[in-house]
Amino acid sequence: MGDAQHRPGEEALLDIQLWSDVVCPWCWIGEARLRLALQEAGLASRTRITMRAFQLDPGARREPTVEMLARKFGRTPAQVKEMTGQVTALGAELGLEMHHEDAISCDTGLAHQAIQFARTTGHDVELISRLHRAHFTDGADLSDRAVLVHAAGDVGLDEHLVEAALDTGAYAQGVIADRQEAERIGVRGVPFFVFERRFALSGAQPVEAMVMAIEPAVAPPA
Repeated sequence: MGDAQHRPGEEALLDIQLWSDVVCPWCWIGEARLRLALQEAGLASRTRITMRAFQLDPGARREPTVEMLARKFGRTPAQVKEMTGQVTALGAELGLEMHHEDAISCDTGLAHQAIQFARTTGHDVELISRLHRAHFTDGADLSDRAVLVHAAGDVGLDEHLVEAALDTGAYAQGVIADRQEAERIGVRGVPFFVFERRFALSGAQPVEAMVMAIEPAVAPPA
């Protein structure tokens, strides 16, 4: 992935690098809030967003998300339900439908490889949105190749090419490289946004905070 390229006379794009994981509810919320912030700032059609891989739990075993959260945080199922209910409500305010009780925790490495492939054709934002919905709304297993290939087809990618890329592991190194870059710049959690490779914002911040973070990135040099 290189810097945004512009032809003479074209209005420059705002470059946004976004580290995220497909099974992270705050990432889905953060991405939705970013879209609203870009609309508010009048930049929705002048932005290039590049999705970068950040696995929260590499090697995670396949299991119901509720069981994973209960074990991870030492909570009872009732406490997990209350905890996820709060984030579900926040997602609903943005039109995101989350059913944590049906979600499946898994290793997201293969999903990120599919997103890496999608990045080569500019479909990475569309694909991660589709995979968020598959995970949180549909209860799909994002470690299943068939699920990933079908989702890629839904956003206009050639399913045969996606399947071949996953079978060969052609984009596995790209997933690792994204994580290494995240560590290099000090990313400790996601979502993590970098605007114009100069201004960073961590977490699913409110829309107003995102607008404030975007403004210096698009301001003309002093």
